[in-house]
Amino acid sequence: MNTLLLRKARPDDMDAIIALQIDVFHKEQLIPLDIVTAFTTMNPQCWVAELDGIVVGTAAAWHEGGHLHWGRFIVTKALRGRHIGTKLAAFTFAELFAQGIDSIFMEARDTTVAIVSKMGGTVAGEPVPFYKGTVTPVWLTKEAFAQYSQEMQNGCSL
Repeated sequence: MNTLLLRKARPDDMDAIIALQIDVFHKEQLIPLDIVTAFTTMNPQCWVAELDGIVVGTAAAWHEGGHLHWGRFIVTKALRGRHIGTKLAAFTFAELFAQGIDSIFMEARDTTVAIVSKMGGTVAGEPVPFYKGTVTPVWLTKEAFAQYSQEMQNGCSL
């Protein structure tokens, strides 16, 4: 059937979210398990991409260091490259900006930097080593995302 649903996560989604994070962050990126599982202590807002009733992607936002931090953004390995992540990112950004947030900070892997840059994100520094690979600081403002959204509604491709 292949029905993709993007939605705010429910409490009963947390086991699937943590399992997906362990698969990607711990097993693929070699981030220590205790760091991966400590995620729930940050009181995050979470979203999921659900394909035919199965959680296949997730993203989260939480307050840290005086600003809103976005991350924990993943799509299961077998489904990468199908724009599920792009749709999930845009959905979460729209929801966050609708809550009155003015800007979002993230430390992103290269693929995420590319996705967010197309949506108006601005690289704010050099990549730094982070376990298996690097992360790059990125900001996305409400205004930049609104311009991207308007261009998408007008049928322009970026």
